[in-house]
Amino acid sequence: MKSLVVGVLLVLVAAGCSTSEANLVGEDLYVHSCAMCHGLDGSGGIGVDIGPGSNADLNLTDEQIAGVVEVGPGNMPAFSRLTAEQVESLVRYVRSLSE
Repeated sequence: MKSLVVGVLLVLVAAGCSTSEANLVGEDLYVHSCAMCHGLDGSGGIGVDIGPGSNADLNLTDEQIAGVVEVGPGNMPAFSRLTAEQVESLVRYVRSLSE
């Protein structure tokens, strides 16, 4: 019984220490949710290049980028759990990667 209680406490502590997306915006949200695939500088890797000269920079509107974030085409996960403000902040941050 004691080990069960210790295990539950460890899970609760770990959950409380992790950074939740709920309060993140812009660069912080990108680093937490996007950089592992798209790279810190947007140059790609597992995910497509979204930096300078990419479709995100040249061909897509802000609304289209927001749609990609929310729907997650192909192998990209959908981020439909993000608020409209968070998605807007991600679009602004992705645009800033091209500056």
